[in-house]
Amino acid sequence: MHKVRTTNHSIFKRARLYRLKGAIILGLRDFFEEIKICAEGIINDTKQLNEEVRELFTEAKRDIIADWKREIPPVGNTVDKIDKAITTIKNVKEHLPDPSSGSFNPQHQLRKLFKEAAKISNAISTDSVQKAMHLKVNRFGYSHHALAISDYEVIHFQNGEVVLDLTEDFAKGGTIHIVNTPRLYNKDEAIVRAYSKLGNKDYNLIFNNCEHFVQWCLNGD
Repeated sequence: MHKVRTTNHSIFKRARLYRLKGAIILGLRDFFEEIKICAEGIINDTKQLNEEVRELFTEAKRDIIADWKREIPPVGNTVDKIDKAITTIKNVKEHLPDPSSGSFNPQHQLRKLFKEAAKISNAISTDSVQKAMHLKVNRFGYSHHALAISDYEVIHFQNGEVVLDLTEDFAKGGTIHIVNTPRLYNKDEAIVRAYSKLGNKDYNLIFNNCEHFVQWCLNGD
């Protein structure tokens, strides 16, 4: 009888221990789930803050350049051209091979992985295009940019002229990426600005290219 009582006590003790372990595991799971939710919230808030800072910076830069162009035209026009040239250089640099890259260079491979991941995250299908999106398609040695007018049309520089085109024709079979350019005008205003430039042939590879055109539609002076 004593042996049975001892056995039952041991079973109950183990059962309490298992329940305690289960409660601890559930508690830890809930704890880490809360941490995950909190971290995701922080990341989203940070992204939103970064976008707001970018918009403020873009607006401030635009206003400063506009003031200089009005008050001191030679200086303002020069600064405006330098700003556009920097954008062009960044575009070209993005598509140039890294001279330090090698098939066994781990640092290069890591950068490549992050770059490819960023491209995939910003890639969309033609069915997902929305109006006033800044779109980009990578071509051999450069990238081509356009402003989405609808889910199937874009306005962009084509052969040196601003034209209305089908999104599929703009993509030419390539992958379409979204460029997170700060937008200082609402979507309809940006589209009206794009239409106002139809037929414009004032193309310049360095100072007034396809990317500059889309930026002007979204936040230009």
